[in-house]
Amino acid sequence: MADIVIADTTRRYDGRHLETHPLGGTESSVIRLARELVRRRHAVTVYSNCDAPVEDHGVQWRPITGARPETCDLYVACQHPRLLRFVRRPRRRAIWVLWQPNHLKHYKQIGRVWWYRPVPVLQSLHQVHIYSPFLPRRDPHILIPLGLPEDVRGQAPLAAPPPRRAIFASNPQRNLKRLVEIWAEKVLPRVPDAVLDVYGVHEMPADADFWAAWGGSLLPAGQPDHVRASVRMHPTATRTGLIEAMRGSRVMLYLGHKVEAFCLAVAEAQALGVPAVVAPVAAVPERVLDGITGFHEADPDRFAERAVALLTDDALWRRQHEAALRHQQGISWSEYAGRFEAALLADRFPINRSVLAVPPEADGDQ
Repeated sequence: MADIVIADTTRRYDGRHLETHPLGGTESSVIRLARELVRRRHAVTVYSNCDAPVEDHGVQWRPITGARPETCDLYVACQHPRLLRFVRRPRRRAIWVLWQPNHLKHYKQIGRVWWYRPVPVLQSLHQVHIYSPFLPRRDPHILIPLGLPEDVRGQAPLAAPPPRRAIFASNPQRNLKRLVEIWAEKVLPRVPDAVLDVYGVHEMPADADFWAAWGGSLLPAGQPDHVRASVRMHPTATRTGLIEAMRGSRVMLYLGHKVEAFCLAVAEAQALGVPAVVAPVAAVPERVLDGITGFHEADPDRFAERAVALLTDDALWRRQHEAALRHQQGISWSEYAGRFEAALLADRFPINRSVLAVPPEADGDQ
């Protein structure tokens, strides 16, 4: 058993928030990994911007503003080089690169990275390709694609195609405005009864006038009534509600963003059997098998054509829906934790094979 410390300062949360609050990919990944490492018989403490000490699924959560641990077997800093010194003398230090790795070579950070020389853990080929040759590295890189939770994996094919609904389920700052422009100009005229459902909105009340608040910023200004009616803005949804919305959509539309290092939203939609049309930006195209479970299209006209096809062609939708269910299930968080453990601990601690025989439901976390 190893003593593992993880530190993350992305937002205010602890492990209980996975079931009670909307979380980003970083926070949910930290919680899921910590739980699985505990299940593999390790002692895990996560330091975050939580309000008070708490235990959740065997994981100890501690405020990062409190006392710092002196040592541990493995210390994992999430993303930020400034966290590398948080544990003074760990036996091994790693940095879990959940965003782009470019910031590691920033002139204010590169000194810290070289001083501590953490083992980088990456999650996409895109990260590998842009990882600076001037930074310390493992050769080969430790590359483990993020796990997918069991609630999106192993779904049966739908008996019939969903209605003509598309879905966007990311941060609205990630090119929603341009997507709605393409929708209004190139998709809706050809599929007048289509609807674009927008999820990922967490800071607005349900009765807010999104067009008045976001027109000209996150949404295009001056849109006619029929366009506004076709774009349905949804405030914070439950996890179950979001999964139901994805399964009830014919296609996920996403133009991508340069900061995407993995894109869990598209990965989860694909695992649920939702075809996707995405722009080939950053790590996003790694989540979609072009021509098989969706399409990669940089050109707006071609992007719109693919969206229209998936909204209207039942045979195409069926092929890609079933292909996504066959090929896009990803790895479980249990497997992710096993790979993580093997990459960072196997040379110092024997791998506990007995956990592989424990059914997932035995720990009450499924």
